[in-house]
Amino acid sequence: MELRQLEYFMITCEKGSFNQAAECLYTTQPNVSKVISSLEKELGRPLFERSSRGIRITPYGETVREYAQNILHNVSLIDSLTDRNQGKKFSLATYPSNMISRLLTDFYQEMGDSYIVEHLEGTVEEICNRVAQGLSEIGVVYIAEKQLHQFQHILSHKKLKFIPLDMKEACVYVGPKHPRYHDESIDFQDLSSLSFVRGVREFFSVEHHLSHVSLGAISTEQLHYSVYTNSDHLTINLLMNTDVCSLGINFLYDQYRQYDVRQLRINNCEPFLLIGYICPDDAKLSTAADWFIRHFQAIL
Repeated sequence: MELRQLEYFMITCEKGSFNQAAECLYTTQPNVSKVISSLEKELGRPLFERSSRGIRITPYGETVREYAQNILHNVSLIDSLTDRNQGKKFSLATYPSNMISRLLTDFYQEMGDSYIVEHLEGTVEEICNRVAQGLSEIGVVYIAEKQLHQFQHILSHKKLKFIPLDMKEACVYVGPKHPRYHDESIDFQDLSSLSFVRGVREFFSVEHHLSHVSLGAISTEQLHYSVYTNSDHLTINLLMNTDVCSLGINFLYDQYRQYDVRQLRINNCEPFLLIGYICPDDAKLSTAADWFIRHFQAIL
């Protein structure tokens, strides 16, 4: 059995005719018919009923169709993993962060002649999966301190480990259009009067732990979210041009400050967010990964 046979079969199922399948496949009707017939001969049962009115898939054909669809889908997934960038690489996955983007720019300026950089932003789950699958050498994440044991348990099943680098508190990011732009801090109780933009919802997000760190002063349900997005570009534009603000990690390295965005300390909010990186249990970091981790820790 060949993949080409399954591809011809699936296109014929979709088009409902050998003729239309041939047009789609840029071949002839007799050739499509021949490929399908060879597949039927190999399987020992007909996939289609032929008549003067055309073709109709058989119940057996429907069963084969389901399996063929899964096979072709998995082949497509394998093909997507193909590494088309030839050369020495530094591949990492991180949570969305302007500071990390700037640090990677520094890496490129210093070591870009020696490495191809592959960077993906995602959720904690996506980052862990990429490292576990060998698609990224390291993953930079943040989690709440009280989640550490549970997080390490999850990682152990993926044969990964988490190396904490620093612990930070949460803060509120505001832009020049925000009425509290010139303030230094804000109380937990005042957060309910603000309009927020929220990123991808996940168990490890800052918002998920708000009621715990505020000792009940406020919960996520009391926050007003005006925009939901996974776009860092939209978040930045909202902060710069509207009174919308965002919750985040109190991590804004002055040398890397690109936008007129300020962070407001949340009064009585103790550091509780662990920032670190994940890598395979038995990993020996490459020169590139070691450079990144050392410089990342220096700006935390």
